[in-house]
Parts: sequence; structure tokens; C-alpha cells
Amino acid sequence: MNQEGWGFKDFIIILGIIMGAVIITFIIYQITFKPEKVAEPIETVKKTYSSYEDMEYELKRSAERYQNDKYSGRDDDDETWILSSKLLIEEGYLKNKLLDINDSSAECEGYVRFIKKGAYISYIPYLKCGSNYMTEGYESYYIE
Repeated sequence: MNQEGWGFKDFIIILGIIMGAVIITFIIYQITFKPEKVAEPIETVKKTYSSYEDMEYELKRSAERYQNDKYSGRDDDDETWILSSKLLIEEGYLKNKLLDINDSSAECEGYVRFIKKGAYISYIPYLKCGSNYMTEGYESYYIE
């Protein structure tokens, strides 16, 4: 029997095994617990519309998609929500900025009134493009 105890060679072998286990544990941890990717801001695209009605329709459609994803009310509830174009752009439901068809450097403001009475749901878009166009019934206090 060897009475000398642990030698340098034995120390290096054990240290190598421990370091190998630490490296393997680190790799498994990185693969298993990957941090979630941070959502990058959605870049809006400049799109020209042929009419203000097209812009209102696009605003209405984006509000419908937003409500389908986010709304979870009951059938017998009566509710009214205001969804601004700014919110719809930030949430990624409105992909294109609403640019005035008469002045492409000016951005239009808008909102959609989501009205629910029982099972009946309606979406009414409102749009204001500077002094060139304003939907009848548009109220500026709904825009943030």
C-alpha cells in the first residue's frame, strides 16, 4: 500500500473532473434557461392610401384584430372602449402610419370607438388629418 497520500498528478485529475462537471453544468443551464428575447419595436412603414375612407377602414380593421386578441368580456356586458391609432401602432396591430393623402409629411390622428351592447358589437373609426380632413363626430379629447 502507498502511504504517501495524494500526489500532484491525482490533484490535477480530480481538478479536471470537477472543472469538466462545472462546464457541462453551465452549458446545460444556458441551453435550458435561455433568456427570452426582448421584443424589438415594430418599425412602421410609410404607406400611401388612396382615400381617407381607406385609412378609416384600416384603422377599424386593426381595432377589430386588437379586440379579438385582448377583449374577454361577457356577452351581456355593455361597454365602450376607445382605441387610439397610437396604441394600435405601438401594439403592432396598425402596421402603417396614417399619413395625410394630401400632405405625406403630415401624420393623421385617429381612434376607434368599440361599442358593445349585449351581443351586438360595432367599431366606429374617427380620423383627423390636419385641416384637410376630419371624420364627422371626431372628438380631439380621445387622443392622448
